[in-house]
Amino acid sequence: AQLTSGISGPVVKEGTSAVGYRVAYDADTNGLAQRIHYDRALSSRVLVRGVIQARKTDDSQVDFDSIQGELRWQITPDSAKWQQGLRLDLKVRDEGRPGQLALHWLNQVYLARDVRARFTAIASTQTGDDRNPDVLFLTRGDIGRRLSSGVDIGAEIYNSYGAIDDILPLSQESHQVGPFVGIPLGKSLSMRTSVLVGLTEASPDVTFRLFLTQAL
Repeated sequence: AQLTSGISGPVVKEGTSAVGYRVAYDADTNGLAQRIHYDRALSSRVLVRGVIQARKTDDSQVDFDSIQGELRWQITPDSAKWQQGLRLDLKVRDEGRPGQLALHWLNQVYLARDVRARFTAIASTQTGDDRNPDVLFLTRGDIGRRLSSGVDIGAEIYNSYGAIDDILPLSQESHQVGPFVGIPLGKSLSMRTSVLVGLTEASPDVTFRLFLTQAL
């Protein structure tokens, strides 16, 4: 689930909309994954996003994986130094595979004028007839600095601990960390590249990712 997923900020800017394309690859576990999404702010506090994801299977390099709807709500006022929000996700898969319901607690704080940190805690569970009833616990975070050129540089981390009531041994947890670079490609198009390195046996060794976002 983390392969093409990012680290959402809680701040919503009224009237904004964007379309995004993301691709990620790891040779060990997931192979190639791609997604497109569209998001739109409905108000100064609420944003919705629709996501379609494809994956590599034995039959095709680009096979349908899932469709997801997201609802993001900014809790704190724009003037708050520590911004918080909530995000609710609902994912549906085909071929009778379980869907997914997830709740994200979003946090963002500026450590300096040009240094921003984000942290997210996630509770996730499957839906459908063949679902696993466990509630999984995940966290993710990043810290980045914006240079005078408009380029963002920093590092990010993704963690998956297993069920909330039965945390896995460290060797069975997934922990990935690595650097990212965000580059503006004009007034409305941006690119973010990152490499995630696995820290445990259960983590993919290396994941390469490329995100493109076009503001509308």
